[in-house]
Amino acid sequence: MGFMKKRLLAALIGVVAGLLLAGVYFAAPYAGFHLRPDMVVAVGAAFVFAGAVAVFALVAMDRPAFRNARAAILLNEDPAKEYVFPFRGPEMLLVTARAEQSIGEIFVRFGDTFKTPPEKMRKSIVVAIKGSAKKPFLWMTLGQLFTMLKPYNVEHVLLSNEKDEFIGYIPGKRAVKEFTAEKAMDAIDKYIIKVLSKPEECAVLRDIGGATREDTVAENDTAFQAQAKLWANEKVQGLILHKHLKPVGFISKVDVLRINAGLL
Repeated sequence: MGFMKKRLLAALIGVVAGLLLAGVYFAAPYAGFHLRPDMVVAVGAAFVFAGAVAVFALVAMDRPAFRNARAAILLNEDPAKEYVFPFRGPEMLLVTARAEQSIGEIFVRFGDTFKTPPEKMRKSIVVAIKGSAKKPFLWMTLGQLFTMLKPYNVEHVLLSNEKDEFIGYIPGKRAVKEFTAEKAMDAIDKYIIKVLSKPEECAVLRDIGGATREDTVAENDTAFQAQAKLWANEKVQGLILHKHLKPVGFISKVDVLRINAGLL
């Protein structure tokens, strides 16, 4: 029986009980019984109390069990995956820069792609900067790199070592802002060159909205596991999703909390 039917039944029982009590009160004199008003009030109160208890019991029995938490949602499944910004895909263009390359060598494989007007570029840019133990990056090369990419839609910047091991992440728009500004040389040295040479100091990337090699979760982890990572360090503003230890996407702190709160 549905909950609505049960409520109607409970209401009907209450009405019948009330009519029964009224009938007894009016029929008693004809049967030779005299009911004192205080007795009628007491009996009525008993019926009311019994009815109230029955209703509360009905509600308690039919009330859905309270869940301490929402069902776990995997980060690589809907709706969570809609809020993960991927690093690879048909709409992404990967620009890889290595320490031993000049600015010309970095862009040579793209032909005339970056010679056309930026408004005709249909793809977002992902910049992968790979360090080297043999030769550090020249800040001038990186300055030229971001100056050339400034007119385009730079979404992500990934930092890794020569073994392709992930070190850190910088949001693309923030990277372009910092690395083409008046103090670009200092910013490039602080957030890229020094981080590549000393990966253990990558926490500095959080200062510009980035993520470190510690701020990661597996793509098949749950949103609850991601939230636990975020709560462990309030400075973390987002997490890198990895697959087989390779970074595949980014999810912001706000979106993780929204997923777990059911606000999507």
